[in-house]
Amino acid sequence: MSKWQAETVFLGRYAGSGLLNTIAGFTVIFVLMALGISPIFANIGGYAFGLLLGFFLSKRLVFRSKGHITSEGLRYLTAFIFCFILNLIVLEFSLSVLHWTASLAQILAAATYTIVMYLLSRFLVFRPGMISNNAKRQD
Repeated sequence: MSKWQAETVFLGRYAGSGLLNTIAGFTVIFVLMALGISPIFANIGGYAFGLLLGFFLSKRLVFRSKGHITSEGLRYLTAFIFCFILNLIVLEFSLSVLHWTASLAQILAAATYTIVMYLLSRFLVFRPGMISNNAKRQD
């Protein structure tokens, strides 16, 4: 399999796991709100669940890494925090400097988060040397 084909497999699995993670996160948020939890705390709970699920999906499903869970977990958390802050910077810049609509600014911020998180996960969090040879094969 060529380098580009292998990358396409990673991207496909990343997109699929992101969709699953989004659905699961919103499910947690809405279940918590249905149980009477405030929207703010429900949101925090949903994102915390999404952070954990995203890590395990990326480690096991997307990149199939054989690396140590603690070191990868810390790198993933660091990447998440960096990407979330970058997301907020892009959002604020789009709103206050570019004067984009809130919807368009949110889309750009989310796209920035997604692309940078993929790159950090692919090349820093789950280091290529720790990715299983089977990870590149399409299932």
